[in-house]
Amino acid sequence: MPTVVDLMGPHAYTLAKYGVSPDDDVQTAVEKLRTEAPHLAALLEEVSRL
Repeated sequence: MPTVVDLMGPHAYTLAKYGVSPDDDVQTAVEKLRTEAPHLAALLEEVSRL
């Protein structure tokens, strides 16, 4: 599974305010985002499938 930074590039650092590290794998990031920012969790899930 790719990391958040692999998927989003430098934009991955904007997710730090939600407790997501750029080095987290996408699934871990989705789990962290599900409660705080479900719209971002859905976006990461969708983009990671492409």
